[in-house]
Amino acid sequence: MQRTQRRFTLLLAAALSAVLTMLAVAPAGAAGKPSRSNGTGNRVIFVHGHAPFGKHDCTKTFSAARKHFTNKKWKGNLLTFGYYSGNTKCSANVTGSRDTAIKDVAKKFANYVSRNYTSKNIKVDVVAHSMGGLVVRAALHYTHQGAAGFPKKLYVEDVVTLGTPHAGITKSRAVLCGKARQCTDMKPGSSFLKALGNKMPSTTRNGNMSTDWTTVSSFDDGTVTESSGIAGTADHEVQYKAGINHGELITTTSGSHNGRIKYSTKWTSFHKRVSPVEQARLAVFWHATT
Repeated sequence: MQRTQRRFTLLLAAALSAVLTMLAVAPAGAAGKPSRSNGTGNRVIFVHGHAPFGKHDCTKTFSAARKHFTNKKWKGNLLTFGYYSGNTKCSANVTGSRDTAIKDVAKKFANYVSRNYTSKNIKVDVVAHSMGGLVVRAALHYTHQGAAGFPKKLYVEDVVTLGTPHAGITKSRAVLCGKARQCTDMKPGSSFLKALGNKMPSTTRNGNMSTDWTTVSSFDDGTVTESSGIAGTADHEVQYKAGINHGELITTTSGSHNGRIKYSTKWTSFHKRVSPVEQARLAVFWHATT
């Protein structure tokens, strides 16, 4: 009897050891996908826009926005992603120039998120300014399509675009921008823009989590019209009536501003709203933008 009991104990111990070993060697991505939730714990990746001289100081570009998030007690890391070889002070930066196609930048961004976060079952939020919004949109769009070179899935919970030319930049800005590939990609009616379709990629295949989109534009932008900034149906769309230009969409952190928001298919009347940067913070905090 004692011999039988001891044999059972040894078998149980061996089985438990095998289970623990399997858990220890399981790949980082073996667990289920992360769930959507409200809160300040997500990493937020700030993505800059087009640079006329092919370089950004990421810390300077997003200084006001990151400081605002910090002052509002955001707990997750506030990161920056850049895509010009001349960039400085970015949390992550990939090589490229103004002649690098936006789709190619999107591929690099998608693989950066996949490698560093999705593969480890970590979800992220994204706040993108200007062309940066097209980088993020293309990253999710082509991941959804299963395009060559893009990852199989991305865990991006919320995306906010500020002054992004979803339907292209203004004609006058296109002339100033010139013939660089990124400029031609952003011209209204370009093959790049047409390929993205008419709706923000809110869900991706292969078990990817749903992405909640908020697009923000201003009537005083100058680079991106108020309609282009919200073109392509998003979950939430916000417009500011006046007083905020293209660059100020990512630097205006306080005050009350005349704006409106679209719920479902209906716009509210223009009324006093929070600043664009605070709007972005609320959009990545909540599942539904307020």
